[in-house]
Amino acid sequence: MKNRRFVTWGLACIPLIIVLLVLPALPDTIPAHFDIAGNVNRFGSKYELLILPIVTIAMGLFWLLMEKIALKDTGRGQQNAKALFWSNIVMTLTFMILTIWFLSLAYNRAENIYQNGFDFMKLLAVVLSLGWVIIGNLLPKCKQNALIGIRTKWTLASETVWYKTHRWGGRLIFVTGIISAVLCLLVFDGMLSLFVSVGCLVIVVIPIILYSYRAYKKLEENGNPAR
Repeated sequence: MKNRRFVTWGLACIPLIIVLLVLPALPDTIPAHFDIAGNVNRFGSKYELLILPIVTIAMGLFWLLMEKIALKDTGRGQQNAKALFWSNIVMTLTFMILTIWFLSLAYNRAENIYQNGFDFMKLLAVVLSLGWVIIGNLLPKCKQNALIGIRTKWTLASETVWYKTHRWGGRLIFVTGIISAVLCLLVFDGMLSLFVSVGCLVIVVIPIILYSYRAYKKLEENGNPAR
């Protein structure tokens, strides 16, 4: 637990440290917002760059609190806390990449997000997709709880449905993550790759919910839905 806290706080603080080190070298006014085509449509203060690192630290604190709550669940807490930890790692790495990207745009006073020749959106999309792979691998290990996991009406009503849904859903998310990572790396670029990564996860939510309903109804037909 102490090692996980150290890693969580260490990663959460890195974006803030990077921004504080680079901030003095930045111009007072930087590109602050870009349109759908990647062109800058608003300039703002360089201190706006502090927002994302502060949010990252706040999210790290939130995940640590959730992990502490999960550990209170005797017999189930360790596995659920581990799943929370790795979910936090994915989130923190995503925020870290975004912070570095925004710093790069600010330092170069970019008028377009693609003008420096490096596709950060593609990198972010691949990292997110690999995050789905990690989460998909962790889901089958989550024990029934009201805090994390695939929490539908039917998974919370039956441990059997919970187990079956997380095993099947975890595999689906795992495979989806691999497919979206390959697509984002080899086929799609820019903002489109990010839409593909997020869209793939959104799409698989529907069959997972339907599967939990079907699994519950099947148990109900057998006369023991709460098993």
